Amino acid sequence: MIRRNLAWILFGLSLVLNIFFVGGFVYAKHFGSPWAHGRAPWQQRVDARWADELRLDPEQQRTFRQAFREMRQRNAPRVRELAQLREQLTTEMEKDKLDFAAIDPLLERVSALRLDIQKDGLHAAEQVAATLRPEQRAKFREVMIARTFPGRPGKRHPPDERPQ
Repeated sequence: MIRRNLAWILFGLSLVLNIFFVGGFVYAKHFGSPWAHGRAPWQQRVDARWADELRLDPEQQRTFRQAFREMRQRNAPRVRELAQLREQLTTEMEKDKLDFAAIDPLLERVSALRLDIQKDGLHAAEQVAATLRPEQRAKFREVMIARTFPGRPGKRHPPDERPQ
């Protein structure tokens, strides 16, 4: 008897799990995110990681969060424009023959936006660094360089000088 009904039991269980799974997506999309103040979980993890690495006190954590939140808000229009430019570039690159008259200005604008985002990030970092103690500031710069330029900065060789 159990064997005969096992397929129906498994089917019902699968159906219930799928309903909860899809329901979670619908809830998140239509009823907002479960985290407070628009802070995504990844932002909380990044903030916590920096706080742990630099041993930030609560006031420094507030300054850190505020500086980088403001930076993200300032960069939001740039990020949206970058996404639109990527779409335009994709459209141009899908054509049989590339039109460099159309592609070149798009690439130049992408480069300008990325440069502005990097400059803004450095300004936010400097704002945070000003509130740190000397040992924290040294660690902050070390971690920033390591994350900005993965690998071992200063230890890389130009392509013509690399060992074979």
